[in-house]
Amino acid sequence: MSNTPNDLNAILQPRSVAILGVSRSPQKWGNVAAKQLIQGGFPGEIYLINPSVPEVLGRATYPNLRAVPGPVDLAVIATSFQHVEQSVADCIAHGVKGIVIITAGFSETGEEGRRQEQELVARCHEHGIRIIGSNCMGLYVKRSRLNALGMVFPLPAGPIGLVSQSGNLGMYFYAQAHLDGLGFTTFLSLGNSIDVTFPECMQYLANDPDTTVIAGYVEAISAERLREVTLEMYRQGHYKPVVILLSGATEVGVRAALAHTGSQATIRPDNDTSLAGSGVIRVVRSDELFPVAQALAQQPPTPRGGRRIAIIGDGGGSSVATGDAAIREGLEVPLLKTETQQALKALMPARATSTNPIDVAGAADEDPLSFAHLTEVCLRDPAIDGVIITGLFGGYRWLLSEDFGVREEEAARALGQLVRQYQKPVLVQTIYARNDIPALHILRAEHIPYYESVEITCRAMAALAEIGQFLAEQA
Repeated sequence: MSNTPNDLNAILQPRSVAILGVSRSPQKWGNVAAKQLIQGGFPGEIYLINPSVPEVLGRATYPNLRAVPGPVDLAVIATSFQHVEQSVADCIAHGVKGIVIITAGFSETGEEGRRQEQELVARCHEHGIRIIGSNCMGLYVKRSRLNALGMVFPLPAGPIGLVSQSGNLGMYFYAQAHLDGLGFTTFLSLGNSIDVTFPECMQYLANDPDTTVIAGYVEAISAERLREVTLEMYRQGHYKPVVILLSGATEVGVRAALAHTGSQATIRPDNDTSLAGSGVIRVVRSDELFPVAQALAQQPPTPRGGRRIAIIGDGGGSSVATGDAAIREGLEVPLLKTETQQALKALMPARATSTNPIDVAGAADEDPLSFAHLTEVCLRDPAIDGVIITGLFGGYRWLLSEDFGVREEEAARALGQLVRQYQKPVLVQTIYARNDIPALHILRAEHIPYYESVEITCRAMAALAEIGQFLAEQA
């Protein structure tokens, strides 16, 4: 059968859902997922399957899928391993269109498990049924009000479509989103990916109007296939930036992936360039995936993929560290032209440095709004493609006075306006990133990402340059 994005509609936009293996125990996956589905306001029919008890969560159960009186688009199998085969047979008999297999015990256990899952997939394909899983945590689709995840966890809404072979890492990315005030349109936990794959999910999310960035954790994938998909997305006018954490940079990682999801990956070291220029950004650290996705969702790419940035720091150490991190990420920190330096000097004390990195040397101590004025001078320069502000932004309210906090808030609003005006990215690194500060709330509202780490800030800016270069090459 054809593996087109439309094949996923029955799974991701179902009219009815059955959970096989629902439990009365609040610790069990089937109980948590059923509760999430009900409380999430899923608008279609919900059928709970358990042959041993008459009701769960105040709803009557059915002994098996064959006893369900209406059609079922999506079946979620959370039974014990020995009951999966019969559950799939019941799905086929009932005309189910999509299956999510939560249960583990297939290819991650060895060749026999691999053979069993291949047989299940073949049988389902004969009847036009697609499978997500096995060995996964379920799925969440905001626009369908479909929350069939086995985790009681906040699900912040936002523009990112997340696809992960690992449920635990998916939870980690959700935790980051909850802290950073940005969230997801979708979370697809693929587990062993025995049928539905990451590239297919990319295609589906590319056609989702609410998704602006696709993020994923993947344990084995073909760079050539990813290139094909991103180019096809672009040709169809549905390209969305893609960022992936791709495991398997070492022999240990490849061995762990095989045991985790049965993924037979080849070693792909951190310096592998097979995805360069593909429109897919690869990150090599788990704490980079969400911050990079956040930057891609909220900021314009650099013009024509330019890598020339200006660094504005309110301390020598942060400017030095940011400059080093920028160079390591392949960014450029050029000496600014004479006119730009002169315009900067007019806004700073005589002891300040205007060459780049720009050390404001107390200008922000006199007026935090100077951050916005200095940023505009840099963005106005056609030889600068983006700006990183580094140091203490947000902290002047605490360091100096409430009046300075008001000026910081004005600066935050002005920075948002500057991005919209010049269509160049601005990122902020601040040691106060985890603090509850009004100026940072305004940055968030203005869609300007701010980070605690110098290195992650520079990685995010480099990703904006990579996407800018991809778009320039396709134009």
